[in-house]
Amino acid sequence: ADDVRAVIAYLRTRPDIDARRIALMGHSEGGMLAPMVAATDTQVAAIALLAGPAYRGRDILLFQNRQVIDASPNLSAAQRDSVYRTVPAQLDTLAKRNPWIAYFLDHDPLATIKRVRQPVLILHGDTDRQVTPEQADTLSATLRAAGNRAVTMRRFPATNHLFLTDGSGAPGNYAQLPDKQVRSDV
Repeated sequence: ADDVRAVIAYLRTRPDIDARRIALMGHSEGGMLAPMVAATDTQVAAIALLAGPAYRGRDILLFQNRQVIDASPNLSAAQRDSVYRTVPAQLDTLAKRNPWIAYFLDHDPLATIKRVRQPVLILHGDTDRQVTPEQADTLSATLRAAGNRAVTMRRFPATNHLFLTDGSGAPGNYAQLPDKQVRSDV
């Protein structure tokens, strides 16, 4: 977020930039950062959140790990459960080594989004299996409940986390997708 703030400060010094029209767009984790900046900088004109998270990082990473473990064909159900039980401790170990991971695991995006007063565009793919699509609904509802009426949300059918046409949304299948271009309607 501090890097984004530094870029905005620089842009505001440029005569070829209209400082009143600076907007932020963030994808995935960037969709967590854009509201952090907008909530503290009322001069940011608007934000766009593409597959932005509404849940704490710990919940997202637990879900993502569950998806990978469940998709492992060589593991029995008991082995899957055993592997899954190791994930929380592994996340805690990562958090001890990496301050960003520690912050990400515990940061509540909804507490931040409630403070955003600028117009917000929320875009999400309906087959996103990294940041689940109902999180777009949660962000939109939270913004509106906090009094922000300038909220536009759009979910795209058969669209994955990367905004590619994808009926399954499984991250392990990204490389095999025939079309690797962001959907034109996005």
